[in-house]
Amino acid sequence: MSEEFLLGIDIGTQGAKAIVINQNGEIRASGSHPYDFSVPKTGWAEQHPHQWWDGVKNALKQISQRGIELENIKGIGISGQMHSLVLLDENKKELGSSILWNDVRTHIECKEITDQIGETKLLNITQNAVLPGFTAPKLLWIKKHEPERYSRIKHMMQPKDYIVFKLSGELSTDVSDASGTSLFDVKNRCWSNEIIEALKIPHDWLPQVHESQTIVGQVSVQAAAETGLPFGIPITAGAGDNAAAALGNGIYEEGKGIISIGTSGTVFAPLKQVPERTGEGKIKTLHLFCHCLPGTWHAMGVTLSAGMSLKWFKETFSINSYDELLSGVEMVPSGSEGLVFLPYLNGERTPHNNSTAQGVFFGMGYQHTRAHFTRALLEGVSFSLKDCLELIEKMNIRIDDWYVTGGASKSGIWRSILADVLQKPLRAFEEREGPAFGAALLAGLGTGVWKSPDEFPSCFDQGIRSEYNARNSKIYKDTHEIYSELYNRLVPLYSKTSNREKMI
Repeated sequence: MSEEFLLGIDIGTQGAKAIVINQNGEIRASGSHPYDFSVPKTGWAEQHPHQWWDGVKNALKQISQRGIELENIKGIGISGQMHSLVLLDENKKELGSSILWNDVRTHIECKEITDQIGETKLLNITQNAVLPGFTAPKLLWIKKHEPERYSRIKHMMQPKDYIVFKLSGELSTDVSDASGTSLFDVKNRCWSNEIIEALKIPHDWLPQVHESQTIVGQVSVQAAAETGLPFGIPITAGAGDNAAAALGNGIYEEGKGIISIGTSGTVFAPLKQVPERTGEGKIKTLHLFCHCLPGTWHAMGVTLSAGMSLKWFKETFSINSYDELLSGVEMVPSGSEGLVFLPYLNGERTPHNNSTAQGVFFGMGYQHTRAHFTRALLEGVSFSLKDCLELIEKMNIRIDDWYVTGGASKSGIWRSILADVLQKPLRAFEEREGPAFGAALLAGLGTGVWKSPDEFPSCFDQGIRSEYNARNSKIYKDTHEIYSELYNRLVPLYSKTSNREKMI
């Protein structure tokens, strides 16, 4: 009897990934295809949806070349970068490039939405402040600045929904991705008619929203011809990348949390109910979204430039590989001999909702080598994740076990730095692609391979454990105080720099 498979696809910011797993949770093959995003202006970030579709087709081609018989795939799940706005016209053709989640041009529209709806009402309905990365302010920006494109809109969605559409012809979304639009009633897991009508957005632009494991379509004849996938394979609604990554690492019950370092960095804690939402201070930048399992939510903090900071450094200074970049970092003492990095290369979201924030290396001296700069960068990103974690703890959300996934999970030195900064032991699945794996698990739930997560194979029990060093943690506690003070002192200068750029 032939082995049966589940396919998980992830639409990342830096590339598309696809994995095939069997019913024991074993990864049988994987494929990936890189792409980049454009930065037309400071603070902007865009990708054309064709990049994602081409990436998926290339990743699937690699899987086929590795001996996987695609006709044995029994279900497909898809995850993807959240918030990014995809627009289609009446013929379901793409209306230009997508404004991405890490684009911060919409701070004015965020304020306009907040003033119109009211901050308290927004927090009560969406459970979130309106932040520049979210979807609704992007739509209002287009209405204001690109009225011709706005006039042609008939459908709006997010990246993984676009791939579901390309595979099946169906228009859909799921509760986790919809949570980040500023148009969604998170507690009741449905679109908010009140907000949609207040912003004068046509209801028929929005796709039907589903729980993540719901089957929403099947591989179409056209998609079969383009991808090599057999016609008729069921496709689930899928999930936003962070929810899928959490599921893919077994993080769906209270008491467990996960730190993910991809292009962005997230600190993620599952919840069985939505906690009381306050509008005080920086806690407003903490996200409360639907998780990708029914009756489950999550709290999440997001730093915009995590792995992207490392990628920027590598490419800007023409370093051949990440292995070369990280060589020698372990020889640099904790604290990088006074060198501090603020990772705000394109503004920041948590804990600082500040689109004008910029990246900084502070404290440079003759003693500093490239390895010092690399270590300071890893430490700075880890400090930003510590800021996110502290907000979760201020919400009285208790996490007993922390896991790490993404780029940091594959780097022993980064795992060690992160554990020391957070003063917490971390467990990592070094070889797992969390979002794509989680998407494959959703496909298994949707197609009945498993009736519930309780029946998942025992693929979450192993992992690499990184303990923290108390001496290093003390150094990082002191360095984090300098890191935080640097940001506070630079805020007025960030604003001046931003205003100067607008005048040039």
